[in-house]
Formats: sequence, C-alpha cells, structure tokens
Amino acid sequence: MDAVFQDFSTQERLIGTVLDMWATQGHAAISARNLSRATGLPTSSIYHHFGSMEHLFHSAQDHALKAARNWCSHRLDDLARWPEGGGPEALAAMMALLIDDWARDSRPLAFAWAQCHLLAYDDAAYLPPLEGWRDIWSHFWREICHRAGLGAFGAVTGHMFEGTAQLHLIRWHPTIDRAALGELCHGWGHWLNGKLTAETPWRRLARETAAEATPAAPSRSATAAAIARAAAAVVEDGGVSALTHRAVAARAGVTLGVVSYNFRTSSDLAEAAFETIYLGITEVVRESVHPAPARDEIIASWRDFPSQPRGIFAIEELTLAVARDPALIAFGPQLRYLRGRTSGLQLAARLGAMGDQLSPLDTAIYSSLISGQRRALIGRSVAEIDASLDEIERLIRELHAPS
Repeated sequence: MDAVFQDFSTQERLIGTVLDMWATQGHAAISARNLSRATGLPTSSIYHHFGSMEHLFHSAQDHALKAARNWCSHRLDDLARWPEGGGPEALAAMMALLIDDWARDSRPLAFAWAQCHLLAYDDAAYLPPLEGWRDIWSHFWREICHRAGLGAFGAVTGHMFEGTAQLHLIRWHPTIDRAALGELCHGWGHWLNGKLTAETPWRRLARETAAEATPAAPSRSATAAAIARAAAAVVEDGGVSALTHRAVAARAGVTLGVVSYNFRTSSDLAEAAFETIYLGITEVVRESVHPAPARDEIIASWRDFPSQPRGIFAIEELTLAVARDPALIAFGPQLRYLRGRTSGLQLAARLGAMGDQLSPLDTAIYSSLISGQRRALIGRSVAEIDASLDEIERLIRELHAPS
C-alpha cells in the first residue's frame, strides 16, 4: 500500500510540474533534465512511471481535463438558479465573471488547454485530448445558454468564450482589463439581441493607453532585421520549440556566427521573433496606392481560413508568450486592445451598407468570436467547418444598428 501511494505521489508531482511549466515557461522549455531539476526527482523516475515524455504530457492533459470538468460542474451547480427572463443581459454578466474566474484562478488549466491547441496543429496525437476540451466547453456553454433561454446560441457563445478567455490570460492592468472584459461581454449580449453596439468608456481608455504605449519598432541593421524576420518565420512554421540559432541561420541564409553575434541568447532571439510577429499583427493602416480588397475577396479569405494555419499558430504562440513572460508585457495592451484590423474589414464587408456603423467594440467582439471559432475547428471535417461558418453568417445577418 505504501509503495502504491508513493508511486501515485511521484506521478502527481511530475504532472503538476508539467502543468506549471506550461503556464510559466511553455512546452519548449520542458525537458527531462528540467523536470528533474524542478521536482528534485531523478530523470529515470519519468521513464519508470510514464515510459516516455510524450506519455507524461498526455497524462498531464488528462489530469487537466478532469480538473476542468470539475470546474465546470461546480460552476453549473453554483448557477442552479438563473434569473427568470434574464436573457442576454444575464448571460453577458455571468460570462464576464466566468472568464475572469477561469483565467485568474484556474490559470494552469487554461494554459494546458491553450497548449493542447498548439500541439494539435502539428501532432495528430493531441487531437483526442483537444476533442475532450471541446466536449467540456460545448456542454458547458450549451447548458448555460439553455438556462438563459438562449439555447440556439450555445455554440457561438462557446466560440466567444474561447477567443476572449485566451486574451484574458494576458495580465496587463487588472482593473482596466476586468472592466473592459465586462463591456465586451455586455456587447456580446447586444449581438445576441441582434444589435450592433456602441463604443464603451473602459475599452476606449484601454485602446488609447495601448496606442500611447506601443513599443517603437527596434532600430536594427539590415542583417539583424533579416534575421528577426527569419526567426519569426521559424516560429510560424514550427513554434517556439523550433526556434534555435541554427534553424534561424539556415532560414536567413547566414552563418551561425552571424546570428549569434546579433542575438546572443535564445531569449534575445525569441524576443526579436515576437516583435516581428507583433508588428505584422498590429501595424497601423497607412495610405496605400493599392485598392482595398473587394467584398467578395474578403469574405472568401474568411471562409478559407483552414488553408492559413501558420499565421494563426504564430499569433497564438505570441499571445501565450506574452501571458507567461513579464518581460514581454509591453506587447500585452496592444494584443488585447489594438488587434482586429483584418477582422474589422471582414465584418464591415459582411454587413454591407451597415459596415460604416461599426464601433471598435463590434470589431473586438467579432475578432474574439472568429478567433475562438478557428481554434474550435482545428482538425474538423469540411462539412463541420462549413456548418460553423454558416452559423456565424446567420448571426451577423441578423445584426442591425443600435437604436
């Protein structure tokens, strides 16, 4: 009996450390040696109890899934009573509370979920646990929406939760972030009522503050800039785990020594990659001699998102890196409050004549909605993807200007 208990304790220590490292350092930082150092256990214990590092990672996902199911079950028990006739307003208020609770108090679980998405982009072995996460949130938001009398909106509300909760992992200014989250969810309630929404004070303040705090583009030599672009491309193709000086040198067509001279440490190289990705996401629109894309072209691009996985992958890598690393928090307000230019163009194109009545809050809602939808559709069939896209299309078709 004592031996069994000791085995269980060791397994729990290793799993708990993996979950902690996903939340604080990322998957690329996890090695047998680092786990041994963090737990005080010999590396042989990993292989004794789990057989391989991959089996340990899958066990950590299973543990996180079980804990997330318990979290959802407890929240549903807490919400056994629902305000009669509360509708979208009640749903919006509770949604903000649940997102904040999940991202703040269940942070290791939230990062395990996000990490599962990133791993599943390239490794089909992570599609089963990813399906487990989908089942958890699909059931949870169907039930919440049913209690709110909004059962038809369970799937889209789940997408909205997924995209919003991911960004809420970024801890920039907790008070402003929480107020802005409440306004975003309140705006989602307006959408469920078929109404576009107006700009709100806390999100306006957050956006203005983010614009003022936008880091200046670093001044680099032509060689260093080319290396930074190559580093970003490596992250887009293979994630942070693929980012090495040697890989970047091969991508940039320079020697290893040139890369090491310009970016001495792995941290320096990662920061350069993320700066480049960030600038590509949030670059301010400038006057251009090129005509704006046609409406049909914009909508076709939206429906064709499964063919553009690497850009989505890079944005998720950047978002999680900023959420983990205080040294990257300068990118936080921009990612939370200034992203969505392409999303805004898509939404305006889909609304036609009403497109010029969009508020920045409408654009933010749409950006979170389709971000969550794209994550939810990883590995899905063409038929499932088309059905989900059509569901969003119907929601947007019902929107009209605020009174």
